[in-house]
Amino acid sequence: MAIDTPAQTKNLVDTLSAKKTISARDVVDLRRLVFPDGVVSTAEATVIFHLDTACGDKDQSWFDFYVEALTDFFVWQSEPRGYVDESLAGLLLRHIAKDGHIDEMSELELLINIVDQATSCPEQLALAVLEAVRESILNPKTAAYGSNRAPAHVTEADAAIIRKVIHAPGGDGSIVVTRREAEFIFDLNDALVDENKVSEWDDVFVKAIACHLTSSLPKPMPMTAIAEIKRQAWLDEKPTRGWMLRGIGQAFGHRDIPFAEAWREIDPLGVQQAREYREAEEAGLRAAYANETVERDEAAWLKSRLERDDILCANEQELLKFIKEISPKIDPALEPLFQKFEI
Repeated sequence: MAIDTPAQTKNLVDTLSAKKTISARDVVDLRRLVFPDGVVSTAEATVIFHLDTACGDKDQSWFDFYVEALTDFFVWQSEPRGYVDESLAGLLLRHIAKDGHIDEMSELELLINIVDQATSCPEQLALAVLEAVRESILNPKTAAYGSNRAPAHVTEADAAIIRKVIHAPGGDGSIVVTRREAEFIFDLNDALVDENKVSEWDDVFVKAIACHLTSSLPKPMPMTAIAEIKRQAWLDEKPTRGWMLRGIGQAFGHRDIPFAEAWREIDPLGVQQAREYREAEEAGLRAAYANETVERDEAAWLKSRLERDDILCANEQELLKFIKEISPKIDPALEPLFQKFEI
């Protein structure tokens, strides 16, 4: 492997590549070689990607190391810190989505972590996560996680990941949802029936589309010092909070346990934390709508999406109720729908 790395690192990498196995002891050695200076270099990131591909048998501790080290490289070692540019995003996707799909749970977890931790990142990274979640929901047998779940059922885990990702770019508290993200939310909702939607999904759907209609609001741009505080908080809490998609042992890595039960067991977001997030999200929306109107083009887009089929499902009606309740001014294009459903 022609990578400019210190001799000691190169010897270990060559040994692991030859035996195609990474043990817990090997992970300890890799941590000692990669992290002593507190910096994950480009060469070291390349080594990690190489080993993940070259070694088919990896100890569970490898996946923690993989996500931790590569998050540090993509988010915190590039300048300006916390900002993932188009070049870095392209490099990441070339490594973890070689065939255009996220196939492994560790790769999806890395992507979610980068989108969550970055102060700003290209939309294509969030869309890659959303596409992986959609694959898990609609085609679970070939997806990166939840392979034994029933198809076309959205779970609390799916809703939590989607909420996390669509609000992550731009910093904490961002309520901006792009048109492509809003189209994704609608397309997925159209592919599901009401009986297969959990209440958490309905809440994500209503709030995400409402957020999109406030898209004229600028995203916050935190200062570099805030990015450093965020990185330190991530490092401090990481050992105790568990990862988004893992934390219950090797069985989860084999994808052979009921996904919904697994999610309830690890509860990675925390019930109270999730409740507080939803309350803060709604408060932010209400504050935004106090000075934001649903303009003609926004109303026309929403009307076209709601009328794509002849049925207005339950959460679509809730969306209309929510918009009418909190928006001070709504373009008349939506009035026929309000009247039809007595909203």
